[in-house]
Amino acid sequence: MTGLGIVVLAAGMGTRMKSSLHKVLHPVCGAPMAGHVLDAARGLSPDRLVVVVGHQSEAVREKLGGPDVVFAEQTELLGTADAVGRCKEALAGCDRVMVLNGDCPLITTTLLMDLRDALSTSGTMAFVICRLNEPGRLGRVVRGRDGAVSAVVEAADYDGPAGAAEVNAGQYIFEAGWLWRALPEVPVSAKGEYYLTHLVGAAAAEQPAATVEADAREVLGVDDRVKLAEAEQLMRTRILERHMMEGVTVTDPATTYIDATVRIAADVTVQPGSHLRGATEIETGAIIGPGAMLRNAVIGAGTKVQASVVEDSRIGANCNVGPFAHVRGNASIGDGCELGNYSEVKNSVLGAGVKMHHFSYLGDADVGARANIAAGTITSNFDGVRKHRTVIGEDAFIGCDTILVAPVSVGDGAYTASGAVVTRNVEAGQTVAGVPARPFARKEPAP
Repeated sequence: MTGLGIVVLAAGMGTRMKSSLHKVLHPVCGAPMAGHVLDAARGLSPDRLVVVVGHQSEAVREKLGGPDVVFAEQTELLGTADAVGRCKEALAGCDRVMVLNGDCPLITTTLLMDLRDALSTSGTMAFVICRLNEPGRLGRVVRGRDGAVSAVVEAADYDGPAGAAEVNAGQYIFEAGWLWRALPEVPVSAKGEYYLTHLVGAAAAEQPAATVEADAREVLGVDDRVKLAEAEQLMRTRILERHMMEGVTVTDPATTYIDATVRIAADVTVQPGSHLRGATEIETGAIIGPGAMLRNAVIGAGTKVQASVVEDSRIGANCNVGPFAHVRGNASIGDGCELGNYSEVKNSVLGAGVKMHHFSYLGDADVGARANIAAGTITSNFDGVRKHRTVIGEDAFIGCDTILVAPVSVGDGAYTASGAVVTRNVEAGQTVAGVPARPFARKEPAP
């Protein structure tokens, strides 16, 4: 077979979430829950990938858009069958149509492959089922005496015995020609909507639908905040196990949080209380934590980040960061640097081997290799209207409590005495002291 089209349903309002944010955009381990569904679908290399939007259409388009995604608009929320019908034009040329719910973030490519392959045993459709002790609001699967599926009965219409049952998990695949013939025959429900579940009964009259059984956790549908928390926990466990199997040491999984978007090399150690978020990348041999928070951070090989925050920044190899340091705002820290307790770096570039051990702030600065930034140093980079840059040369020594009033530069090998307020450029090799800082002839040390 050729021509697989995949539809992701993301039009509904999700009222049980009680949120101004669209249900399928709620994050699970750092990515919108429908984004996880799209990633699983991409594992099948579909010919078409269509997302049905309706409620908060623009927000969903913005978050889920990509070069391989086509959107179909459901202008009135008239049910799942109506939503799929609106994709017919976008799916032209596809001989199989898979339909997925955008609120099932734990779905895997492996399960979708099984669903795809199950269509070969039926000329009409196949769908995913699971077994639940408490079916709740999910439709129950009804089978005939021969074991073939005869229908899916919605919870509101079910009047049989209570208890455990096979339920419809909400993932389908159809032979496209049959689907487009059968969809117009779907009747309107008592709620005024058209449901795909009706097609299970329609298929039974020709060739019964095939089923694929899944673990209930994998097909968990998130429609309230309790299930959102459950999905987060299950996804987090899955992510941690994947990293550990790939050679990452996680010393306490119970207190470690890693987003799905994070990349970690083998032989990294992640210690308790650490949070790795966004597009963070960590190279081999790094030690993260305890108590580190990394967001969109790149951490070099062999670097240690302890009890510190690194955001939207890059740390080189073999650095020591923390405890209680903060690196943010597009900062770039060179190899072999040391940033100690209560050091803050923002939108700055530090050359290799810079030492900034404690109680200092570098904002909008360019610092040369091997410069020493002593305790209490700050760059006064904001004049109340705009930011200005400070340039510190290689091998410069910035003494304790120095204030560098930007824009200003300190040359290579220059020296500022303790308490200096530098308002003018300092030449290479020069020593300055005082308020404001002026050239000062240093006494040579005693032999």
